[in-house]
Amino acid sequence: MAEEIKTGDFVIPGDFLATAEEFVPGDGAYEEEGNIYSSCTGVVLVDIRTKRLSVFSKTPMPPAMKRGDTVIARVDEVREQLARVDIGVLKGYEDRQLPLPDAGTIHVSQVRDSYVKDLLNEFKAGDVVRAKVLNAQRSPIQLSTVGDDLGVIVAFCSKCKAPLDIDGSKLKCPECGNVEFRKIASNYRRGVL
Repeated sequence: MAEEIKTGDFVIPGDFLATAEEFVPGDGAYEEEGNIYSSCTGVVLVDIRTKRLSVFSKTPMPPAMKRGDTVIARVDEVREQLARVDIGVLKGYEDRQLPLPDAGTIHVSQVRDSYVKDLLNEFKAGDVVRAKVLNAQRSPIQLSTVGDDLGVIVAFCSKCKAPLDIDGSKLKCPECGNVEFRKIASNYRRGVL
């Protein structure tokens, strides 16, 4: 039988804390098959009054995405109904690596608040986009670019790969003069996450 856990004990992920009949898991703990385990490295807090076991992390936890968070992603592939993206940055955690999954999708219905006829006029592979998380519980993570501050923040010319400059409601290549269209964010190429 395992030794009784008490406040101040140091634990690592996967350490047995108690049975679910005795306590409920709090922050830094989870229940699996009737037992409560530590989900992080840290110090245990036993709350006898509420029968809650928590573990306070001694190491920084990877940021967890949730609905409403803003992310920066690179478009990997554009299909008829959706764009696949690789999520690189979570706003507020720019200095932290994201946990997997880091793949997301933007469905054609979540590009803008008006009808989108052709998704290839909104995004191209290689574009960098700012998007909101709609659902982080599914893989790939569901994203939206509906909103003025969301959409493409950096785009590259389809012909010569030079960064495109904004020219009214379109994008123009300063190198070859090619004109392209995208779902452009209001602060395109201004370096604001």
